[in-house]
Amino acid sequence: MPSSKPDSVCRASGQKGREARNFAQLWLDFTSSRGYNILLRKDTEFMNHELIEILDNKISELMEKYRALKNENGRLSEENERLQVEREAFKARIDTILGKLDGI
Repeated sequence: MPSSKPDSVCRASGQKGREARNFAQLWLDFTSSRGYNILLRKDTEFMNHELIEILDNKISELMEKYRALKNENGRLSEENERLQVEREAFKARIDTILGKLDGI
């Protein structure tokens, strides 16, 4: 990991064999560029706005699907209850018929 001390301090402290660091050779430029930051910020703001719109659309679709599933669940629950009542009525009729057959 590069030291935060200047190269002259590193050499003076007894660390021999270390090369002087030339960050320009490493293609590292630590100077700030205001134009780049402003452009990046505008692009980021646009991307954030775009991502928020996409998220909003997905949430809207999800809510529509939730409402549809909730309505279908209610309808299926009512149908299930109706079928259970109908089943109990058939059981009662069959029991009545079997009771009459036992009496014969």
